[in-house]
Amino acid sequence: MAIKVGVDAGNNGTKIWSEGQDPFMIPAVYSEYLGVTVDRVDSEDIHPGELHTNFDATFSSPSLLFSNTRYIVGQKVLNDHLEAIEMERISNKATDDVPVITTLTGLTIDAIRRNPDQDKIKETYDLGVALPVGTINPEVAKEYEKRYEGTHTIEFHHPTGRNVRVEIEIEFCKCLPEGASAAWGVVYDENGKVTTRKIEDDNGVSKVSYEDKTLLHFDIGAGTTEIVVTQGVAFKPTLSEGRWYGTKQTILDIIKRWNKVYERKTIDSIVEFNEIFFDSEHPRHIDLKEFSVQFFRQLAKKFSADMINKIDEMKDDPYVFVYGGGAALIKQDLEVILKHKKRAKNVIFLNDPIFVNARGLLVYVSSPRFKQQKESKLGVSQDA
Repeated sequence: MAIKVGVDAGNNGTKIWSEGQDPFMIPAVYSEYLGVTVDRVDSEDIHPGELHTNFDATFSSPSLLFSNTRYIVGQKVLNDHLEAIEMERISNKATDDVPVITTLTGLTIDAIRRNPDQDKIKETYDLGVALPVGTINPEVAKEYEKRYEGTHTIEFHHPTGRNVRVEIEIEFCKCLPEGASAAWGVVYDENGKVTTRKIEDDNGVSKVSYEDKTLLHFDIGAGTTEIVVTQGVAFKPTLSEGRWYGTKQTILDIIKRWNKVYERKTIDSIVEFNEIFFDSEHPRHIDLKEFSVQFFRQLAKKFSADMINKIDEMKDDPYVFVYGGGAALIKQDLEVILKHKKRAKNVIFLNDPIFVNARGLLVYVSSPRFKQQKESKLGVSQDA
């Protein structure tokens, strides 16, 4: 039986949520392996719980421009101060190698954690992925799905010299619009049960379910922002739109200004910025947060205008959900603006905003609808 996984591949990081496991994120960077700089072999293998920060593997996949190549991926690139390859400022997730490399990294980590003592592992997966509203169409979605479906082989290299060969077979993959994918996790839980949430109105606090409600989603990402309308989980494309801005350009502006001021404490990538900004114990954390205040407040003002205009366009007080990595950066200022403009009614900032899309994709992949689509394409029930 295929393991169900939701994968939200963003400009900053790829979020992985596999059934029965805790979610985790792979920073969206990689580096070519150029060899070790010292003659040293560690005496212990990487612990399964630390794989996501110590990933060094050879990738063999027909979906990559350079197959059979050894890469350092994610946090280890930062920890080892390696040259980081990221997605371009104006990037296309559907064709870029970074989402594929980080997604295969996440699946390899999941497979090894499920089989920690084996040197040869084979796991089968069903995958839910997503693309921005501004770029997705049926043809692009199908091509993106094809990049994942099939067999990929990743050989993980422990520092002891032990290698673990992982064969990943992706039986079926479906691509949804970002934002619309999150609706599945808002309306249902992983078992397909309709969820309820508390709301407060003129009649006090009550519980409401959303399977038949008009939902307005604001998914604030790094490269794009998705403004999505769903009826329950049904995507409304004519009412939805994408914005070609997110937190990425703002962060790049902060980095540029910061590096001029602090020439001996430069920040070399967006991933490194996030590491400092969100780690309260990092020695540069306080300085960077103070340095960034005006930049993110400006972004919150820009975003609030789009948000308020869309809420007013909907007219009937839709249920509004705000999430995505960018939500964590501008939430405080955005709440102040919405309350001041009297547009905070029914606005919910979802918990764990970074993982909302990944969770929604996992719920979708676990749903009867996904199973029906898989059986229709493959001809037989793969779970029988």
